[in-house]
Amino acid sequence: MSSQAIQKTFLSESRTLLVLAIPLIMSGLVETSIGFFSNIFLAHLGPENLAAGALVNWVFTTIMVIVWGTLSAITTLVARYYGKQNLSQIQNVLCSGLLLAVILMLPSMLLLWNLAPIFLFFGQEPKIVLLAKPYLHGLTWAVIPDFIYTVAMQFAAGLGRTKINMCFSLLFVPLCIFFNYSFVFGVFGLPKLGIAGIGWGTASAFWIISILFIIYFFLKRDLRIYLRYPPIQRIMAGIKEIFQVGLPLGLMYCVEIGFFLAMTILMGLISQDTLSANQVTLQFFWLFSIVTFALAQGITIRVGHSIGKNDRKALHYATYVGLFYACGYILLIAILYWKFPNKLIGIDFKVDDPKNIPIVHLAKEFLAIAALIQIIEAIRFTFFGSLRGLKDTKFSLVNSILIFWIIALPLAYLATFFNAGQGIWWATLLGEIVGTPLLIWHYHRKVEEYLF
Repeated sequence: MSSQAIQKTFLSESRTLLVLAIPLIMSGLVETSIGFFSNIFLAHLGPENLAAGALVNWVFTTIMVIVWGTLSAITTLVARYYGKQNLSQIQNVLCSGLLLAVILMLPSMLLLWNLAPIFLFFGQEPKIVLLAKPYLHGLTWAVIPDFIYTVAMQFAAGLGRTKINMCFSLLFVPLCIFFNYSFVFGVFGLPKLGIAGIGWGTASAFWIISILFIIYFFLKRDLRIYLRYPPIQRIMAGIKEIFQVGLPLGLMYCVEIGFFLAMTILMGLISQDTLSANQVTLQFFWLFSIVTFALAQGITIRVGHSIGKNDRKALHYATYVGLFYACGYILLIAILYWKFPNKLIGIDFKVDDPKNIPIVHLAKEFLAIAALIQIIEAIRFTFFGSLRGLKDTKFSLVNSILIFWIIALPLAYLATFFNAGQGIWWATLLGEIVGTPLLIWHYHRKVEEYLF
């Protein structure tokens, strides 16, 4: 292939991928602001409310990510069948996804409603649990619309209609912030519920956005054509396929989030300053990871469409063009971590305040190591996105367990005996260095199976 042809292919693939990924990136960045504003509201209620909110958010996310990950298989399957222009299979995935969401609603709601006694069993302070309980009860009623909304968003993404996701995210976020604020502080004629207002505000926003999405779906003829009820045998087969592809994804997300929860606990065992510095680092770690994760989602959709069309060359193009953008972006972020850490840390702490010197020093060291981790993460996310498009998710789950729980966590635990918060981050980096090449190897093996 000539250099001109390579350039033309690169630009064409870049255009296709970025059209899919940019709305997903925007959606992710906008949605992070909900947690940011919720923490501000809870901080105004006092440190105990903030601690209870943090407890609920960590546990809620860790549990619910299994369901969200499972339902994300809808994107993979719809993308593949859309590439094939297989209307009946797309209809079946939608119906199967909605039925699966309904099946998962009741156990998820029962678990959330009854989490307070579980918190007490694991040694949480009774006064913190007492505050968390009404928050959980309000949040429970967000499950029904949340699951329906998740299915709809994953379905739209699979069709390549990611701008729909962006538009509804841009509508959902201000709604959620408005209701959270109103219910927490009792303004605009709504009752003052304190910490419980975050739960009820989130539920209210989800009900409104889900109803609006359903109305939009019925009004759009090019979406309405997918609303057909297939025979029950096909629906059950569709649910099985969603589980086969999606459950490993959900468990993988749970494994990774669970590791960072364990990291937080280990940092707290070392010192309060170490924990604070770690929270500052994780704040930026998660924020800047949104872009690489959204690019991976775009790669998943692109690979799925390519396989459906039997366009084998596009499969590799999507992966390596995505890798170029993910690595280019994260290298810029790494430079920001290395060259301007005080600017980042200064968002949370006064860096020139003598009492903050230990936190600032630790946060600088953590950010420097986190930059290296995120460079490798960008590579891992890229190949994970491609494998997901190939409907291969089990190896990614095993790979995450290896990286975070078999390699990183035991070494991180040992680091606590030496009061070395840096050692916990170095352990994470070592896990990534070992696990990511294995994922790349598996991707090439899987592609060879597909191509030949």
